[in-house]
Amino acid sequence: MAQSNYYLNGVKIKRPNTFTIERYKISSLQRLANGDQAGDYIASKRTFQFSYSAITADDLNSILNVIWKMPTMFFTLTIVENNTTTNYTVYPGAIPSTLHRTGSNWVWKNVEFQLIQK
Repeated sequence: MAQSNYYLNGVKIKRPNTFTIERYKISSLQRLANGDQAGDYIASKRTFQFSYSAITADDLNSILNVIWKMPTMFFTLTIVENNTTTNYTVYPGAIPSTLHRTGSNWVWKNVEFQLIQK
C-alpha cells in the first residue's frame, strides 16, 4: 500500500482514491465599453479535490476533526507536489458523504471534499 503524503494541520490523513489539483488565476477582468477586456492579475491559486470511494469512520473523523469541527476557518494542507513538500493555507468546501453498512461494519462511501487555497 502506498504511503500517505497528505497532512491537515500536521495530522496524517488517509490517501484519497482520487486527488485532483485545479490551478487558476484570479484577476479583476471586466469588459470595456468597446468590448475589449481589461484588468489586473491578482494571484495564482489552487483548489484541491479529495475523493474516497469508501473510508472508515476513524479515517473520516481524523479529516473532519481538522476541517469541520475546529472553530477556525483556515488550516494547513501539506502535500508532496512534483517531488516537493509544500504547505498551503486552505479552507474547506462542502463535505458530502453516504453512510453504508457492510455486514456488521459501517463505512462512509463517496466522500468528497474540496480545499480551497486562501
